[in-house]
Amino acid sequence: MMTTEIQEYSATEAALADLASRYKGVVYDVSTIDGMRAAKDGKKELAGYRIALEKKRVEIKAPALRRAQLIDSEARRISSALSALEDPIAEQITAKERAEQAAREAAVKAEQERIEAEQRAAREAAEQRMAEERAEIARQKAELERSQREAREKMEAEAREARRKIEEEERAARMAREEADRKARQEREAEEAKAKAVRDAEEARLKAEREKVEAEQRAEAERQRKVREEEERKAHAAREAKEAKEREIRRQQEELLDACAMLATFKKRFGHRSEFAAVVEAIDECLEVS
Repeated sequence: MMTTEIQEYSATEAALADLASRYKGVVYDVSTIDGMRAAKDGKKELAGYRIALEKKRVEIKAPALRRAQLIDSEARRISSALSALEDPIAEQITAKERAEQAAREAAVKAEQERIEAEQRAAREAAEQRMAEERAEIARQKAELERSQREAREKMEAEAREARRKIEEEERAARMAREEADRKARQEREAEEAKAKAVRDAEEARLKAEREKVEAEQRAEAERQRKVREEEERKAHAAREAKEAKEREIRRQQEELLDACAMLATFKKRFGHRSEFAAVVEAIDECLEVS
């Protein structure tokens, strides 16, 4: 067991072993009256030794405290005289160190501004590329719309031409019928049956031709509709692919910019530490590549 070098504390130290044997690790059932009383008695006994020890400490320390106060007072006086000599020199050193620190901070700020300028240039270049790609998409869209418009105009022109031919045929047929009617009237009743058969046959032929032309027009219109739908589907798929490509390009660029910013921040905060020299060198290489 350790013994104290302070003779005045020896009585309390001698009692410490007995106190430890009686109180160390003891758990009191403070939920009961007897347990609470035993805990308070133990605390009171230990507090008595502690208070007595504190009184003895104050008593034996008083002469030494007065000596210490005198020592501190003389030390402050002499230290003040020394500081009067030291402070001008320290101010010169501090001024020099502040100037060097300001130069280092200016260099760090210039480097940071350079990095930010490079990052801005990279963003502007990326935005320029995206603008060009959007312009190309717009041009392709306009070209597709022009092609679709020309196809519609061609189909409408063909339909008008088909209607014109039908109308001419109908006019010719009407003229033929009128001529037949005129001859039939001249031939009177004997030719009426024959003229009617001719008209019926002609009308059936014209109807068949009209139905054929209309069926062809419907088929052509359906084909043109399917062509337009296919072109629109392809154009839509191309736009979606282009937009997906643009989103991926923007995401990669933003990811690269974020990574560069994080690396630059790490270098700024920890680049002065020697244990990170290899990391800083690797960061510089990454920033140069980016």
